[in-house]
Amino acid sequence: MKWAVCLFLPLSLLAACDSGSTEAIAVSAEPPAEVVISSNDFALVPCGASQDAACVLVFAGGKGLLFGAPAGLSNGISEDRLASLDSTFLFSLMPRDVEGLDEVRNRGWRAGRADALIVAGPEGVGDMITALNLAFEQPDALSYVEEGAPRGGFNAALLQAGVEVVSEAAAFDSGDLKVSGVSGPGSHLTYRIGYRDLAGNWHDLVLKPCSGPEPAAPNYDAEPRSVTVIACDGEDADLNWPIRDVIKITK
Repeated sequence: MKWAVCLFLPLSLLAACDSGSTEAIAVSAEPPAEVVISSNDFALVPCGASQDAACVLVFAGGKGLLFGAPAGLSNGISEDRLASLDSTFLFSLMPRDVEGLDEVRNRGWRAGRADALIVAGPEGVGDMITALNLAFEQPDALSYVEEGAPRGGFNAALLQAGVEVVSEAAAFDSGDLKVSGVSGPGSHLTYRIGYRDLAGNWHDLVLKPCSGPEPAAPNYDAEPRSVTVIACDGEDADLNWPIRDVIKITK
């Protein structure tokens, strides 16, 4: 698959994407968490997890989506980005894929999240979210009383169950940004993200964890050159987990 991305490395220079174009792209000297991402960008931001985990923040069309929730993921991610997430998507309900969910919940709440964080994932994610909300009920109340009201307000501490992907389902759709998930053995999910830019062109991103199934076909028209696949080392993919640099996907 042909793809084009610009890696944001800590160098003050210009680099051209491998897209057949000679157009130069500025490479930022800022640390990854501080790279400016506009509402028109389709960008990937690495999680702070130290282990080789499937985890990435996807920003597109002014939306922020988190895929994967391993322990330590919030390290190196600004609180503003955690507070402004629109939705979270779990690759599985295995402990290694959900242990960081409380980090995102707690840090985002204290940083000013305005609403409950939506969490989509495999079958059973709703039961898990209900249990987590119950488990944090007393700690949240104590924090509210003893430390004062966080910027986001009390109700923003809650998690909200999103779509449960039993076999294949649309998990998010804002019109220009679409997420679909497909379930495989062990309830591992592969996600496909489609983003339509201002020129009307669709860009396609596949996030496949280890043991994840093949993605479902897109329900939008994306050229093969506009498809980027992220998977485990050894698989046929454009990029491998973990993502360590901020990447801006271009047409």
